[in-house]
Amino acid sequence: MHRTLTNRTDSVIKLILFLIAPLIAFLYSLRNMKVKSSYVIFFLFCLLFGMAFTTPQNDKPLDGRYYQFIFERMVFISDFDYALLLNEFAEFDEGSKDFYDITVSFLVSRFTDNYHVLFCVYAAIFAFFMLKSFKFLTNEKNFDNSLASFILAALFILSNSIFNINGVRFWTAAWMGVYSIFQIFKNNNRRYFLLALCTPVVHVSFYFFVAILLIAYFTKKYERFWIIMFISSFIISNFSATILNALSQFLPSFISNTIQTYLTYKMEISSHKYIIGIVEWIFVNIIVFVFYRNKEKIKLQPIVYNIYLFLVVFIVFVNLTMPVQSIGNRFIELAMPIIAYIWLVAFKSRKYNFVLYMFPVVYLYKYALLAIFYMEVTEFDFYVMNPFYLIFTYLLA
Repeated sequence: MHRTLTNRTDSVIKLILFLIAPLIAFLYSLRNMKVKSSYVIFFLFCLLFGMAFTTPQNDKPLDGRYYQFIFERMVFISDFDYALLLNEFAEFDEGSKDFYDITVSFLVSRFTDNYHVLFCVYAAIFAFFMLKSFKFLTNEKNFDNSLASFILAALFILSNSIFNINGVRFWTAAWMGVYSIFQIFKNNNRRYFLLALCTPVVHVSFYFFVAILLIAYFTKKYERFWIIMFISSFIISNFSATILNALSQFLPSFISNTIQTYLTYKMEISSHKYIIGIVEWIFVNIIVFVFYRNKEKIKLQPIVYNIYLFLVVFIVFVNLTMPVQSIGNRFIELAMPIIAYIWLVAFKSRKYNFVLYMFPVVYLYKYALLAIFYMEVTEFDFYVMNPFYLIFTYLLA
């Protein structure tokens, strides 16, 4: 009775704080991330972030401006024009082969020309799969209010935070993929292969993900082979671009074109960002190797062992595609929730805490950069005003 009253009081406090300022309610909810009321606050906060998402009017090439541009074009096209676009995507010859963004843009454009509504819808879909995935972590008995749990929660979420509605296609598909991984390899629910098969519709590069998922599922018992591949892939990763280029000639044209696009695409990356990216990649490989060295500990929990085997196969793919910009360096982020979960269930002890505390150090620069990005796509009022003011400002004014 007392516990029910406490939970109810906690929910009321969160509601009051949310009505004062959503950010305060969000921060308060972090004190207990296991309860349903906290998830409600997290979801509502994501919705408001999407609604308040504002593309900066400067020379910085944030992807959100591209999606805003697509939406503004969709406002003026007819249903027939949209059908022609779908037919073009279905031909599997050239160009982009996903249509998530144009479909959502088209549907939203039927009743508004306000791009804040579009990003609110993007945020709702993104947050749904993100929080569904996050529950796999917080529902574990080992998850508590300790510093270790908080670090793992941050590692899980910040690998692909709500800011990434800025590049909505890849990152929404990423959370759909992570949710599929947990359902298939933890819950042994093979129906979620169907969800995984939907990810290439959201972003074309997830044809790779589907292939990895199938390979991992049907070959996971060959652990020794995949460990050899894991070590080999780390060593030969610098030559993998050449290998991918050769293999692309034997693949369907729409996949081959995607590979060639990524191989020829050159992103301007400063030397310190490049070095930090390399450090993060090496650190992830070290963690996977630590898991391998302690596999007997992981084997004590067969469900976790299944997820670990998938992780090994997945990291082989990441290592082989790491030199290719926009493939390996993005797909590696899907590994972080998996690593956080394995660590929580099988490694959460003082013996391994010294390694766990290295995570914030390795990712400090990335998290600092993420904070700057949040400031660039939101106005100050988002963090201090009440939700009624925000709704009026971004949707009704």
